[in-house]
Amino acid sequence: MAGAAPGAGRRGVMKRWTVLFLLFVALLVGGYYWATEPVRYMAPAYPEAAARDPYLAARTLLEDWHHDTRRVFSTRALFPLPAPDTTLVMDPYRGDLGRDRIDQLLAWVAEGGHLVVAARPVYGDQDEDRERADPLLEQVGISARRLPAEDLDDDPMAELLGRFQPMESLFLEYCLGNEDDEDSQRQCERLACQAPSQAAPALTRDFDGTPRRLLIDNQLVLRYQGGDGLWQTALAGNDQGLKLVQVALGRGQVTAVAGLSFWDNDHLHYFDHAWLLSLLTAGAGPVWFVQGIDMPPLPLWLWEHAWPPILALVLALVLWLWRRLPRPGPLWRPAARDTTDYLGHLRALGHFYWRTGQGETLLAPLRDAARRRLALLHPDPDQALALAAERLALPENDLREALDASPGDRPRWIRRVAVLQQIRSRL
Repeated sequence: MAGAAPGAGRRGVMKRWTVLFLLFVALLVGGYYWATEPVRYMAPAYPEAAARDPYLAARTLLEDWHHDTRRVFSTRALFPLPAPDTTLVMDPYRGDLGRDRIDQLLAWVAEGGHLVVAARPVYGDQDEDRERADPLLEQVGISARRLPAEDLDDDPMAELLGRFQPMESLFLEYCLGNEDDEDSQRQCERLACQAPSQAAPALTRDFDGTPRRLLIDNQLVLRYQGGDGLWQTALAGNDQGLKLVQVALGRGQVTAVAGLSFWDNDHLHYFDHAWLLSLLTAGAGPVWFVQGIDMPPLPLWLWEHAWPPILALVLALVLWLWRRLPRPGPLWRPAARDTTDYLGHLRALGHFYWRTGQGETLLAPLRDAARRRLALLHPDPDQALALAAERLALPENDLREALDASPGDRPRWIRRVAVLQQIRSRL
């Protein structure tokens, strides 16, 4: 009992230290949760498909609203037009559709279709280049005008810094080191710290009486002149001018906008952009996003504009391959099988040997084979001949002559060959 006390004491000490350690860990965990608070944050994440489809978010939202969506990249896929319950969203990058196709589009709208179309871009800085007639929008009394440079509030220095990010650190170093010039300090502060100025959102109350804001920020403004059979139903604009015009045509309507960037993946969730998408696609019909039909896929464009030379090249390639590739000639057929009688050949060979005095050459192998057969019957040659004559029913003298004497004429030679053949095959 005296020897067990020290061990029990050590176990008690270890148990107390273990309890203290666990208590310390529990206090640390409890203090962490008491002193901190979990914070959730959202980070933008772009799937790979978003890089290829700028309207992926809009199409995903429409599919959640039970709309079938589709992307169209060529006039061949757009025409013939779908059912009038479809909403067509057409981006600005389109070529001259032609009078016939424009008439088909407007007739489709008059039957109840809805066309949401962005004005085509206008290029050029001269006054005469700032306004261009869009053949499609011109039919509903709408034109697009490019704003002059002084109305865009563009800052050349800010644009330069935006393009050359490596210069940003040099610019900040210059600003921090130039403390004497107050004007430079204010300009540096504005460029480095203030957000770039943007045009005010376009405002409209024409849809449901509630103020709705749309950030349609680009270099275009719209102008509506009206026309026969048309009446304007909604307008949206800012201090730059009109940004959205909706015109009723027959049982359908045309909604013209200065740009579709407010529906792309980066801007759909701002202001009332998603609300406008829901309003303009009301109903259960599908929604088609028509993108870049001014330049269809290259193979399709080549076939539409240059099918005769393409067909000629294909035919030339086929002809060249036909001339260059090896072609099989007539099938080789083996020569007809020789039908010469083998026995006749042997007879001719025997006649040759007999005529040239070589008859014994033919008989020697056959006579040796016959003697080996007789040796198997009995070791004594005479007894063997007697047994052979008895079995073959032949005179013993005929057997002996066939084995020993050479024939003098051809008939006897043939008879001896026959006797020797019987000895070899029947014994």
